[in-house]
Amino acid sequence: MKQIVTGNEIKEIEKYVIGRIGIPSLVLMERAALSISEKILMQFTARDKICVVCGSGNNGADGLAIVRQLLEHKRNVCVVIVGDSGKFSAEMKVQLEILHHLGVAAKESIPAEPFDCFVDAIFGVGLTREITDKRIIKAIETMNLSDAYIYSVDVPTGIHADLGKVMGCAVKANETVTFSANKVGLCLYPGKTYAGKVYVKNIGIDVMCNEDIKIGHYMLEKEDCVRILERNENGNKGTFGKVLVIAGNEQISGACVLCAKAVLKSGAGMVKVLSEDKTLDVIRNVLPEAMTGSLDDAVTMKQEIAAAICWADSVVVGPGLGTDEKAYKKLKYVLTDFPTDKVLVLDADAINLISQNDELNELTKKVNKAIYTPHMMELARLLHMQVDSLPEKLDEIMKQITEESKAVYVCKDSVTRCYYSKMPVYINCIGNSGMATAGSGDVLAGIIGALTARKGTDIFEGVTASVFLHSLAGDEAAYKYGKNSMTAEDIINSLPEILKKMEDVS
Repeated sequence: MKQIVTGNEIKEIEKYVIGRIGIPSLVLMERAALSISEKILMQFTARDKICVVCGSGNNGADGLAIVRQLLEHKRNVCVVIVGDSGKFSAEMKVQLEILHHLGVAAKESIPAEPFDCFVDAIFGVGLTREITDKRIIKAIETMNLSDAYIYSVDVPTGIHADLGKVMGCAVKANETVTFSANKVGLCLYPGKTYAGKVYVKNIGIDVMCNEDIKIGHYMLEKEDCVRILERNENGNKGTFGKVLVIAGNEQISGACVLCAKAVLKSGAGMVKVLSEDKTLDVIRNVLPEAMTGSLDDAVTMKQEIAAAICWADSVVVGPGLGTDEKAYKKLKYVLTDFPTDKVLVLDADAINLISQNDELNELTKKVNKAIYTPHMMELARLLHMQVDSLPEKLDEIMKQITEESKAVYVCKDSVTRCYYSKMPVYINCIGNSGMATAGSGDVLAGIIGALTARKGTDIFEGVTASVFLHSLAGDEAAYKYGKNSMTAEDIINSLPEILKKMEDVS
């Protein structure tokens, strides 16, 4: 697991490291500059022309330190300062004085000549307002329109370090070297696009050095999933979880099939599917391992659902369920007196039904272990909000909701974020655009059902590991089939290879 920090969090950490631990800011700055200048020295020769563009704060001071280090290695460097001299930070003044002693003069604008490399050191994590300074805008445009390779220092200029939002205009970097920990804004779009390849460099700041500073976001690594996926060699089918899938209707069977397949391919011991007969005919043909139960008979439907829930460890309801009266009854029977020790995954049409019906919404509040898996449009319906207002305010909105709710929320988007009461936000930093394909969400619902059904698995751990595993399989599918051609079935078919690699690690 790796911490992901906001601009304010890293500022507080730096303040503690400098003020309480006693590491001088100029020492940290030197290490930060070295982490970038070393990359440039490996990539560019003495014949290449490099332009370092600096602002007036400590990001600009980092840039001036990079200039000095490159000059020490006889590189052809031009330094430009577009920041207001009246707002120079103390460190900026020190770095500028050093360059003056070395006889290096800074320019006020980027010369009209070709460069092989630009270093963007104008604004770092502190930018919270739109860029309006014409000199800075011109410098950003010049860099973006050039053919040069662009490095950004810590955060691309113009990107909000917390939101990933473009603050008027922004540098589009080939690489961003960020310090101590990844920044939230580099993990969210459009900041993720503007950052290019992101490298996190340790400059002597431990983000966990002060327990009083609560880090609010994190990401997973493969090693984090290995423990959850370990199998007890003395186990049985029940040990690895019994998953009930209530999905599909007369017109739609594919969502149910994908969900149930994903359950078994994710390591669950058993899966049972409750649906209508036409869907069950398909299930029996393509997934003989699944148990089935019919919901065609309105008289026995309630008893069938109750018995199956009693059997299961986790229940997934919603994929392809529909939103008609029959679907409403199925969901109501699921929610009424749902056992407190079972996990309930509410996906797709289940979320749509809840958003349309106050009675169902009230019933969900009594569920002890509920997991919602909405994409942004479904979340907007659920919260009765405009979808356009959600992404930028998602952390704020979901923090309030999860403080009032026991539920886990998997908010699916180009970057999926998971929320749970009193827990840091999980940001899924892997995956690809090829996963934006019909059925991908049904696969994820099945994986969540499987991992949360395992004995002893913490619900939020199981959810975040599921999202991560889903994206690992999505990346494997994109590698094999290409983003344009991959399907949800390809994600399922990539799960065995991913899980096999994790077994080999363990």
